Amino acid sequence: MAKKGTLTVITEVDIFYLPIVEGLSVLNVLLNSGLIGISSPCGGNGLCGKCIVREIGDKYVPIHPDEQRILTHDQLSQHYRLACKMMLSSSENITVSLINSKNQINVVSTFQDVSPIMNMRKGFPSPSYGYAIDIGTTTIVVYLVRIDTGEILGHLSSLNPQSFYGGDVITRIQYSSEHANGLKILHEVVVHQLNILMNDLVNCYEIASSLVMEIVAVGNPTMIHLLVGKDPSGIAIAPFIPAFSGPLEIPATQIGCTQFPNAKLFLPGGVSAYVGSDITVGICSSKILDYTNPVLYIDIGTNGEIVLFDGEQLSCCSSAAGPAFEGASIRYGMGAVEGAIDRVWLHENGEVAYSTIAGKPAIGICGSAIIDIMALLIELEIVDETGFMDGEQPHSEKYLFSSNDGIAFRITDSISFTHRDVREVQLAKAAIAAGSAVLLKEAHLEVSELGSVMIAGGFGSFINTQKAKRIGLLPQIDCEKIITIGNAAGRGALDVLLIEGESSNVEHIRTSVHYIELSTAPLFQEYYVEQMFFGEPIH
Repeated sequence: MAKKGTLTVITEVDIFYLPIVEGLSVLNVLLNSGLIGISSPCGGNGLCGKCIVREIGDKYVPIHPDEQRILTHDQLSQHYRLACKMMLSSSENITVSLINSKNQINVVSTFQDVSPIMNMRKGFPSPSYGYAIDIGTTTIVVYLVRIDTGEILGHLSSLNPQSFYGGDVITRIQYSSEHANGLKILHEVVVHQLNILMNDLVNCYEIASSLVMEIVAVGNPTMIHLLVGKDPSGIAIAPFIPAFSGPLEIPATQIGCTQFPNAKLFLPGGVSAYVGSDITVGICSSKILDYTNPVLYIDIGTNGEIVLFDGEQLSCCSSAAGPAFEGASIRYGMGAVEGAIDRVWLHENGEVAYSTIAGKPAIGICGSAIIDIMALLIELEIVDETGFMDGEQPHSEKYLFSSNDGIAFRITDSISFTHRDVREVQLAKAAIAAGSAVLLKEAHLEVSELGSVMIAGGFGSFINTQKAKRIGLLPQIDCEKIITIGNAAGRGALDVLLIEGESSNVEHIRTSVHYIELSTAPLFQEYYVEQMFFGEPIH
């Protein structure tokens, strides 16, 4: 009988022994086993360089060319590897340790509007409980509510475990289509995580699961498709038609929440393949329809969903910003975990200064710091308006160096921001800015006519708005007109759960909003090219 190899995986808390399957990568074996303490935002395609493990022992798996391209000489000499490119032989025993597998991402779960519920839903027995859930591409937030009184008892949040299979919706759709049982796996991991959070909440408050009567979940269309196990492949290819877009109500047990036999799951509807229920409920909860002056609403993530209310008509679009602001496509980028650099500035002595989340030693750069860095590079004239990182400028010798990734801006001895990172930010900010410009043009509005700009979501809660304006991400209006509203999607899910008639209000918004498909909008490409310049105003 042929010898069967074992993959030994060392984490901060345990050691796992996994059978090796011939021809699979370390990443495949980890994911297939359910051991998902590793990041692979590019979906295991050898592009992002995030799935780093350390190989331990005397025999080493041959190094793949992608590893030589992405990893530094020092990393390779210390046996750091890309899990997605470590191909295994079933006859060999291999040992790896996971890097930073215990880090927990900081999730924004608060929202601006904390006013009491005035028009509560009726007809629930006392006591009755429910959940409002915001399923983001990167994070999940679950709120426990007593429906008959309107009291928000508590909430829990976590990383969306699907992120280990891909950092954005496209890579997850690819995973669901290209891997055996891929759709089933992505469905089960998110339901499993939701069950953990929901069970922890009812156990904490000593509530019987049978008293949970309703669950409201919102998210982008891909997340909702994966939640209910629907094939999302139509979202990724023209003409971008989801399997469903309207509201859906089913028993919670149908998706795998079997501990709640009396609960129904309600999913508010979305607008298109890339504008989902997180936006429709966010529009409703943010009360932008009550404003008398035009309002621009921007939810900045992997896809930038943008909404404009011109005083009469709602219009919206989705701009493919990519994962730059969430760190996935940035060389040393990462989520908002402990040790992530969250602020960067120039000290009065001219040295680069920074802070990290929880004051831990710096291990990477999160989204808010990416904005800071870009603004600083522009101010120092190290990066010009075209995005070129100029090594001939007066400040270049002090701050730039030649790295394995090319010319780079040094932040710490081990963390830098490369010229490729500049391009990633340039593409992302241009997509958001061009989408905003298209909506304004279609409404015959100038930026100066905007009464407010609302920034929703976790990333928007932490950015420096002045610096975001400086790089051209946000419109050039007074900073006091820029409002961060936190987790508007979570607030919206709560409102649907608690407020009489709110689900009808959301449905009215969904069916009345004017959706603009940017991929076929002639103005988008023109504005996209124009907005590639740093510091240029959105028209």
